Amino acid sequence: MMLWWGRLSFRVYNPQKPVKYGIKSYILFDSATGYCFNMKPYVGEGSTLPDTVFGLLDRLPGHGYILYMDNFYNSVALCKRLVAAQTNVCGTLFKNRGEPKVINEVTKSDLGAGGKIVRHNGGVMVLAWHDKRLVKMVTTCHQDRMEKVDVWQTGHRTKVPQLKPECIVAYNSCMNGVDKLDQNIAYYPFIRRSLNWSKKCVAYLFQLSMFNAHVLYKARNPGECKSHFLHTRHVGVEEVGEQEEEGEDVAGVGAEGGGDFEEGRGTQRAPYNTDPESRLDGLMRKHQLEHLQPTNRKSRPARRCRVCAQRASVVRPKCGANPVVSP
Repeated sequence: MMLWWGRLSFRVYNPQKPVKYGIKSYILFDSATGYCFNMKPYVGEGSTLPDTVFGLLDRLPGHGYILYMDNFYNSVALCKRLVAAQTNVCGTLFKNRGEPKVINEVTKSDLGAGGKIVRHNGGVMVLAWHDKRLVKMVTTCHQDRMEKVDVWQTGHRTKVPQLKPECIVAYNSCMNGVDKLDQNIAYYPFIRRSLNWSKKCVAYLFQLSMFNAHVLYKARNPGECKSHFLHTRHVGVEEVGEQEEEGEDVAGVGAEGGGDFEEGRGTQRAPYNTDPESRLDGLMRKHQLEHLQPTNRKSRPARRCRVCAQRASVVRPKCGANPVVSP
């Protein structure tokens, strides 16, 4: 979640997150290094959750990877699709996500402390386990075994051994790729306040790219003493500065308009808040209202008013920035 308090149609509010308002993104990370393999921003509409998961996986299915997901994505039907694509999955499970009836209706009092219920179907295992609260898991790559781990408990100065299901131990140890990235980026933030949300997105993508470069550098140079993330950032900034001094195109688009970007309409600025003298010259006929013409993509186009934020289809084309007239 990237912080954004401004007005945006696909801004997300989640009271359970440290950043409650912002732009949400679906990101696929490597659990060991935190390397960002793929990213897809949430824009309010589009594909379903299963299609989003397969879109993030891209070319990874069939290579023996294990996908760890939280209960926002997981379902029994999605696990079966991933198994068919030769990709294992493990994660927590929400209620009414295709689990068996006995697990769907189980409560903490039915299990007791340390109790569990396990069901198997078509290579998918669904588990309900009671520790401090009721936890439901779905996995395709773990067995119904218990592992002994050391945990902190109230009233003890040292860790106490405790038995936990194998899938929960693996989930807790592997669901930290996002934390590694957020931790390293938080050390050296350079995102600043802006009235343009796209600038903050570009800055965040640049931070992701720098961290990915740092992970690849450490993997290719394991014995290098200067393997700190700050050193990688300094090298990247110096390289960009040298390219700008030499007159090279850092963004990869040539001066003749090459590249993959299409020429689009620039951002329309709001008119100056002044009282022009031209309103007294008798040429007020130019301030006529016109309806926006339909296009191939929109049969009833509309624009947002910069004063009240309402969308309207009536504009004044002869005025600066084509102001919208809202009803």
